[in-house]
Amino acid sequence: MAIFTNNDKQTIGNSGNTSIISQGTRIKGDIVSECNLHIDGSLEGSIIAKSNVVIGKSGNVNGSINAEHLVVSGKLMGNCECAIVEILPQGRIEGEVRARELIIEKTAEFVGHSITHKDNEIKHSFDKSKNVPSNTPKKVENVGDTK
Repeated sequence: MAIFTNNDKQTIGNSGNTSIISQGTRIKGDIVSECNLHIDGSLEGSIIAKSNVVIGKSGNVNGSINAEHLVVSGKLMGNCECAIVEILPQGRIEGEVRARELIIEKTAEFVGHSITHKDNEIKHSFDKSKNVPSNTPKKVENVGDTK
């Protein structure tokens, strides 16, 4: 998956799978994922992803996010703890951002405060899965190619 901004090509994620929450889809609950996650729909709940999370232009998340890399083109209402957080044009975050690196592009909005972390502090938070209730499934399994 690639994100293009200011005529620069930035590669997001690895060559692994991506789970997509499409526009028009609403989910209420927590997500734990080992693959990339792209949200164009609406999610009310927390996300713990060991890879990358992209909130698309039509995406809306109301909850907390722990991920390696977060890219926001839509809206995040809640806290996030990531190694890298990018807010792209027209993207908006309202809440606390804990990150090693915070990138806010022109016309993006950030309402809240940020705290700088070292890499090992962020990775430690992934291991604990501290934001997921114990009755929530802990892993999303890939069911194979649907072609």
